[in-house]
Amino acid sequence: MGSKHNKKRYFCVNYQLKPDKKFDELITLSKKKIGSGKILEYDVVLDLINKEVLKNTLPGTENLPYERIEQHYRQWYAKAMDEFIK
Repeated sequence: MGSKHNKKRYFCVNYQLKPDKKFDELITLSKKKIGSGKILEYDVVLDLINKEVLKNTLPGTENLPYERIEQHYRQWYAKAMDEFIK
């Protein structure tokens, strides 16, 4: 892949607890490199190009492989993910 694709790669998820005890799932598709400071802001970070889990702190899912985590998020965000890495 060309350098254009090297920059379009990170799928980041942050969960926030709402007052009604439900979670909001906030998704970010980032073109910029995720540094050690920025990665702290997210609960899940996937590298869509290298197919790696850079971070996963969700209880009970810490050791899941990349494919399983990506498959979970693709249920709802497949179109956005595919368009992002084009």
